Amino acid sequence: MNSDSSHRTKPAAERHALPAHQSRSRETRARILEAAESEFAKKGYDGARLADIAEEAGCSVGTVYFRFKDKSALFLAIAESFAEDAREGLKNVLQVSGAPEADDLIRQFVIGTARNFRRHKGLFRAIVERGLDHPQAMRTMFDLRDEFATALQRALKPSGTTGLRVRVMTQMVYGFLLTGVLNPNAPTDIADARALRELADACVAYISGGGS
Repeated sequence: MNSDSSHRTKPAAERHALPAHQSRSRETRARILEAAESEFAKKGYDGARLADIAEEAGCSVGTVYFRFKDKSALFLAIAESFAEDAREGLKNVLQVSGAPEADDLIRQFVIGTARNFRRHKGLFRAIVERGLDHPQAMRTMFDLRDEFATALQRALKPSGTTGLRVRVMTQMVYGFLLTGVLNPNAPTDIADARALRELADACVAYISGGGS
């Protein structure tokens, strides 16, 4: 493999950041990303300062700059980290012993997606506020959305569910959860188990409403 092709296969964030190969380096990188998301969640993308991110991560500002070119690179790395975690979560759902029934699969998708949204409030606030200014991060999220829709359609195909219905259903879920992330006073509380059950019920009813 030549150097150009190797460059293209790296995660986009690694082209703007120092790759973390050693265990200690990976731990430092993870702390910085977690601290950045925390600051994004509390203050928004523009309000989050690298000095505050470094303080929360327990490192120097120089360490942050050593690992990430700028705040934009942090944003991209967070999006890629979220995508990796979300893919692994969906993979676990789809590879359980014995294929889950359609209703169970939809409910697991809703609960798992809500869990990821709760863990990554900072990412989603940053996406809403400044996503258009970060096309690479948005491309990562859109690619993930399409991957999930395709995987769910494949899993639900035996029930006669069309791709369009799956995509509408997933957008229902994302819209509900995104509103809950952005507005703490919204009735769509993503930490409310009852609200999530009702969301899952609505998705199951929509999908079971017919294959057309």
